[in-house]
Amino acid sequence: MSNEQKAIAKQLMESYFQSQVSGNMMQNRAVYNQKPGEIMVLYFISMNVRDGDAGLMVSEISGKLNVTSPTITQHINSLEAQELVSRHADPADRRVVRIRLTEQGKAYIQRINEARLNMFVDLVNHLGEEESKQFADLMKKASEYMLKQQALYIRSFSAE
Repeated sequence: MSNEQKAIAKQLMESYFQSQVSGNMMQNRAVYNQKPGEIMVLYFISMNVRDGDAGLMVSEISGKLNVTSPTITQHINSLEAQELVSRHADPADRRVVRIRLTEQGKAYIQRINEARLNMFVDLVNHLGEEESKQFADLMKKASEYMLKQQALYIRSFSAE
């Protein structure tokens, strides 16, 4: 590996971690008045439950998000107290509890989505359309590579 490659790799690494910090800013509790985990749960429910669906079980949410059920339950309790989600008995098995967004929860997610989209529209205006398209393509390519590398990295630790 040449010194030039190391310098470029260092620049990429610094940019990547800086983008992670700014990405976390988008989940800032002061901005959204929610814990990042609560926002993650709200988003997951919003992406996986359609109108008319029974909803999701805590175990389904915890399994997909790779978070323990007690942690998800704490988030659900808080979100329910804020009237952003509701619990419902499963019509097929009344012992099962399903979670859905309330109308207030749907509106909350919509407001966050609109604010985030506006921020990215501003980024497109800042970079220009051509650079924005290139950036999006490169980010997708980099993300796919990092996911692949992460899987290899995890397997290498599992083998030891």
